[in-house]
Amino acid sequence: MKLIHFLDNSNIASSMDTASEAGHVLAEPCAEPGISMQKLYQLQECLQSDLLACDVRFSLFVAAANSYRYETLLRPFPREFLDSEQRPNIGAIFQVIADIDRLEVILEQLDRGNYGCYHVNVLSLLHTVLVRHGERVALSTLRPSEFTDLYAHLQIGAPQVAPTQIIEVTPSLRCSHTKAYTALRERYPVRIGFYGGRAEHLYAMLTVGCLPTHTALELSRDVDEALQHSPAAPGWGGSRCGALLRCVAIVEYVVQPEMVSAQRNGTGHVRITDDSCIQISYLLLFGQSCESDESDESDESDEGEESDERRQCNRLVRQPKFKINLTEVLRWMESNKYVLSLGMYLMLMSLTTPSGRGILHRFACTGMCMLRRGFLKI
Repeated sequence: MKLIHFLDNSNIASSMDTASEAGHVLAEPCAEPGISMQKLYQLQECLQSDLLACDVRFSLFVAAANSYRYETLLRPFPREFLDSEQRPNIGAIFQVIADIDRLEVILEQLDRGNYGCYHVNVLSLLHTVLVRHGERVALSTLRPSEFTDLYAHLQIGAPQVAPTQIIEVTPSLRCSHTKAYTALRERYPVRIGFYGGRAEHLYAMLTVGCLPTHTALELSRDVDEALQHSPAAPGWGGSRCGALLRCVAIVEYVVQPEMVSAQRNGTGHVRITDDSCIQISYLLLFGQSCESDESDESDESDEGEESDERRQCNRLVRQPKFKINLTEVLRWMESNKYVLSLGMYLMLMSLTTPSGRGILHRFACTGMCMLRRGFLKI
């Protein structure tokens, strides 16, 4: 059974089902200008309840937006970000994402009552992703001390690479996908498998309940094997999950013979062809920073007296840093002062000409190229 009802509002489900059968982009109803105080309070409460889970959800949304298949991975799509042809305006989405601060900064502003410090599109997008889509499937963060209990509960071994975070997934019983899965769960045996794929596929799998890119889903036998199939994706710039993100989903599935088949080549893989047979239970996140392994080891040795939870948090918030050695910059400027003077003079001359073109413009470009090549040596 393919899930058709992608909308949060049931009063327009019938009209949108017709559009889905025609292959059109599914979108939410047209929003009124501005954002109501009720939505602001809902967003504030959502961020207060579990800030890290909100960070994970928005990171998966950004990963889906970065995919060339964003039209099928970002569902339901807010109507205010559709162009004149009713197609997703991904450029508008990126403009809003670029204006979004770290979620803890936004929460601090909302707690202070500074509701006007952000553009309405920023707050509207956050409300759609975190609140409205959160009603379809809830995400909650597990503490690092609970990881071992989870492995014991699922009767699996601890992965060789420890996850930086584990998210519990709780789908809403009001969703048609959850109702269909619950009905099958009462008739067939239940097993668990591990899906290691692109992070961009997980957002649609969570909010819509579909298979990745509407193809068969292949589950691995353990976390380590699934992690090998999960490529590192660049994280959202304001995320606390890490600069690079890899994900493994713990998937619960029903053994329906017509839709679920086990490969008989000794690999233990399971192939599922119907999305109503699966339900994601947990997300294992493996966040990485751009720092070297040596710095990670030195940090861990200095923090030997800290608890495991503190070390997990330290790994979680690391972000790539851009450092400038001021001494080296001044030394280079001193040794290349004549080149700098000539480049600045040529650029100023090109700005004073009526057209900004011709030989002076080419001299300015040459001077700028020399400046860039010089700074690359620092």
